[in-house]
Amino acid sequence: MARSGINKALVQAARDALLARGEAPSIDAVRVELGDTGSKTTINRYLRELASEEPRPPAVTLNEEVQAYIEGLVQRLAADAQTAVSADRARLERQKLAYEQQRQVDSARHDELKKNHQLLLEERVEARKQERSLATRIEQLEGDRQRLLATESHLQQAVRDRDEQLRSLEEKYQQARESLMHFREQSRQQREADIQRHEAQVQHLQHEQRRLQEQLTSKQEELTHLYRDLERQNAEHSAHRLALQAEQRQVQQLQASHEQLNTVLSQLRQREQLLQLEEASLRERAHRYLLDRRQDRRNLRDLSRQLQQVHQLLARLPSATGGARQCPSPDDAIQ
Repeated sequence: MARSGINKALVQAARDALLARGEAPSIDAVRVELGDTGSKTTINRYLRELASEEPRPPAVTLNEEVQAYIEGLVQRLAADAQTAVSADRARLERQKLAYEQQRQVDSARHDELKKNHQLLLEERVEARKQERSLATRIEQLEGDRQRLLATESHLQQAVRDRDEQLRSLEEKYQQARESLMHFREQSRQQREADIQRHEAQVQHLQHEQRRLQEQLTSKQEELTHLYRDLERQNAEHSAHRLALQAEQRQVQQLQASHEQLNTVLSQLRQREQLLQLEEASLRERAHRYLLDRRQDRRNLRDLSRQLQQVHQLLARLPSATGGARQCPSPDDAIQ
């Protein structure tokens, strides 16, 4: 099938141009003259029609021959003009085809750049979302840090309060111990004094008894009085013994109180150890928080550098399109 624009007149002009140059108007020569366009079957059909339409030259006169030469010259000039027009048309067709191909390439490149631009815009939007998310996380971590600092301060105050309580209990324990020692010393001195007094009384009674035995017959009444005195002294001795037993019970109670104080002190020391462990745990958590915050800052700096690279790439996009339609800026696209 012949290409659009190839007709019988063009084939005739190409044949006449070949004949004018003294070349044989073959199918391939005519097709080359037409700019390698048109099918060989169509060109052959047009050549046969032109050959059948061409009249046989009769015997003519000189004037007719001149007239025919002039007509042939005119036809050759017309054929040359038609050939030039055909060549120009073929060149224009080739230029049009090249321009169309270049336009398709530019259009495909523009579409690709547009897609890349859209992807970059989406990546920038995602980066901004991540930046806002990181800012929110930093604020949350800052709040957690403030709460941890407040908790640490509260725990330190509690530890100081516990230390004050322990010192107070130790002072009370020392005072109780000193009181107990003082009471024991007084009790010992009292017992020694009672024993000495009792021994003195016993010696005195023994002396009186010997003296009363010597005077038994003569001083029966005095003996009875002495017996009464002895009974009274025995009663006093019993009262002193009961008082001593009461003092011993008080000493036992003080010892029990001392053991309770020791138990409370042991519990407080265990509590202090637990508080120290909690304080160490809080310090470790605060250290991990500081490490996480430093990592978040490094990630934020990396994202900022990536955003700057994206901005620079977006800034170079208009110059990379080679005069293509100017694209909106990333900020305008995001807005």
